[in-house]
Amino acid sequence: MRDKDCQVVISGAGPAGAILGLLLARAGIETKLIERHEDFSREFRGELVWPSGLEPLKQIGIWEDFEKVGQVRIDRVNMFINEKPFVSPQMDSSAIGEFRPRWISQPHFLEMLVEKASAYPNFELLRNTRVRNLVRENDSVSGVVTDTRGEVSADLVVGADGRSSIVRARSGLSARADKLPMDIIWIKVPADRVEISNTMRMYVGRGRLVIMAPTFDGFVQLGFIIRKGSFKELRQLGTKGLIQEIAKYVDASTGEALRATDTDGVRPFLLSTVADRVDSWCLPGLLLIGDAAHTMSPVGGQGVNIAIRDAVVSGNCLIPALKAPNAHDALFTAAKAIETQRLEEVKFIQAQQAKAPRFLLNQSLWMRPIFSLAQKLGRGAKFDADSDPNMKTMMFGVSPVRWVAEY
Repeated sequence: MRDKDCQVVISGAGPAGAILGLLLARAGIETKLIERHEDFSREFRGELVWPSGLEPLKQIGIWEDFEKVGQVRIDRVNMFINEKPFVSPQMDSSAIGEFRPRWISQPHFLEMLVEKASAYPNFELLRNTRVRNLVRENDSVSGVVTDTRGEVSADLVVGADGRSSIVRARSGLSARADKLPMDIIWIKVPADRVEISNTMRMYVGRGRLVIMAPTFDGFVQLGFIIRKGSFKELRQLGTKGLIQEIAKYVDASTGEALRATDTDGVRPFLLSTVADRVDSWCLPGLLLIGDAAHTMSPVGGQGVNIAIRDAVVSGNCLIPALKAPNAHDALFTAAKAIETQRLEEVKFIQAQQAKAPRFLLNQSLWMRPIFSLAQKLGRGAKFDADSDPNMKTMMFGVSPVRWVAEY
């Protein structure tokens, strides 16, 4: 067998790939991380990290670096029904502690991760490089074909290249999809007129869901969830008209502020939502993690969280296998163990994400009195977020994830 270019090649420098790359590099594993863009200064969508994603960052020893990343701490979530206050979960209980949710700058976060990994001589980041295909040898994946570096051979290929994963597509692994009845429009607007400090807002009613969150650079991120396939008619309104449409579904003062927002340079974009999961996360020589293995819906802001947790569990399992005498067999066993450890949580959260829009976007006549009654009962009541079972699951996850590998 010919010598490999590295022990592990990772396709995709998103949160899952970048964190795994750092953990492997720190453990002395020869690692190449392939990123198709030159840098990370592009538009991201939801960038929320819950306690279940934050605590592992402290466990792996990068908490101080993380806190220097551009971010806003979320102290409460204000929920509205039909533009009126419903409930307000507070994020200040002792159970949450220092891990209050954060709305982060994902470009800053990813640059921090690859900068730390690049300090190790056994790590290489290949920017502006695309994976085109997989290399197979003796019924096993043995590397990737890139557009700039030719073949890169490795003991293990990790596909962490997101919802449009080329590694997944070339692997032949099948996936099952849950078609969601919604799409989401993301818009980032100046926050000079919208008072939203340290608060995330959710507005439900009349077949719409609006998400609002502050960003570190003085903007407000808007997510406008719409009926799937209805963007074409909304696009005809133009950016100003679209924001005015969103303003119809929020409280009066926020709606007035949005209508007065300067839209110069504001560029809405559509995310066609999908939730799917591959039937198997691995083949001999290949592992899929993050959205490449299980595309998450934007509902509940779990994408970054799940990616972080996938990466930490992957590091725990892969590092001992890569150091084993018979790494080939040990790696496949480790890859199966990663899937086993992560599958329960992924399946549970995907199921919860699928239920929410079908209920929240329901415009049936029988739903109207239910929404109205719920709003009257809530009336903006405050409570500790971790006292609610659904919120607790969203914040802390389902399966335990703890960094245990020490190398």
